Amino acid sequence: MVVAITCYGMSTFEGPMLSLKNVNAISHFSDWTIAHVHIGGLGWNGFLAFAILYYMIPKMWGTTLYSKKLATNHFWLGTIGIIIYAVPLYWAGFEQSIMWKQFTPEGQLKFDFMQTVTNIKPMYWARSIGGTLYLTGALIMVYNIWKTIAKGRFIPNEEAEAAPLVKETSHKKEYWHRVIERKPVTMPVLSLIVVAIGGLVQMIPTFLVKSNVPTLASVKPYTPLELQGRDIYIREGCYLCHSQMIRPFRDEVARYGDYSKAGEFVYDHPFQWGSKRTGPDLAREGSDKNRRPDSWHYNHMYDPTSTSPGSIMPRYIWLLKNKLDTSSTPAKIRAMRTLGVPYPKGYDQIANADLMKQANQIAASLKKDQIETAPNKEIIALIAYLQRLGRDIQAEPKPVAINK
Repeated sequence: MVVAITCYGMSTFEGPMLSLKNVNAISHFSDWTIAHVHIGGLGWNGFLAFAILYYMIPKMWGTTLYSKKLATNHFWLGTIGIIIYAVPLYWAGFEQSIMWKQFTPEGQLKFDFMQTVTNIKPMYWARSIGGTLYLTGALIMVYNIWKTIAKGRFIPNEEAEAAPLVKETSHKKEYWHRVIERKPVTMPVLSLIVVAIGGLVQMIPTFLVKSNVPTLASVKPYTPLELQGRDIYIREGCYLCHSQMIRPFRDEVARYGDYSKAGEFVYDHPFQWGSKRTGPDLAREGSDKNRRPDSWHYNHMYDPTSTSPGSIMPRYIWLLKNKLDTSSTPAKIRAMRTLGVPYPKGYDQIANADLMKQANQIAASLKKDQIETAPNKEIIALIAYLQRLGRDIQAEPKPVAINK
């Protein structure tokens, strides 16, 4: 319980701190956030659950704990595991942020993104060791509890007697809310009404004011093939390592392109902003500045290290083999229309024709780079989606002063 409460105090203090702009500028998208979450998860939630089980199981089975020594070993394995798990992640988070923001005296980014990945690999190894220790301790607890249950007998009912209630009387004048607080039904009902009123005050204006949702004329709905590719992107968990939101900081704009605008995401259901950058941001992946050949994405999915030496991204070979399920396209178009995406009425019936047309174009592009693949593969849809990212919003060129 001591470790649990300590971790609770740390994480609840750190949470509000991370909402500060200058702190969030360092922590967001880095491993600092992951460390913060695991202090709460492993330390507070985990150790609280362990303490409850160690206390309740012997009482429920009418016996003593099988081995206090095993429980002690579990405590130290778990505590040391949390430290070895979280501290390197905090270190990695600071290192990532510092490296991302470094510029040379000439004003160029000092490190490319892959350098920030390779630099923190030792921290990931330490994280693995810490997690293994923590898990080992949990397994020891399972064994200890199992042996405790085996030597005891479950007590289905236990005689108990509550102390008699004493009616409290106060001669002091009470505040009006004390009357409500004493009523177990009235209090929740009134609380629900107050919370509902507050929620409606915030939500109703957003439903009534159309201009509350910013739109950009250049932002168009995804094509059917891009929509299918987006669903594959989500299915494979790509958003867990790649964010799609560029913050208005000098280093982010220099590395990825123009910062993100709210109106870019009106047709994203759900948006892919993310909270972690194990890999680089992809908000402008398909823009003129960052656009790569279709063959690069194909090879990157087949073997990430072939295009990005030092990458820790896994291979996605099945995308090159799996056939794209186009039978779901009409339903997806109808679902997007329900959410307000302006596809033409009846477009769901002809969407697959457009899908195959775009797929054939990408397959032909790959063939030029000596890559033979059928246009009905999932990799084709994923490439279409990645190449679309950021193309609707192209940063306007800034005028350059010319000395005469």
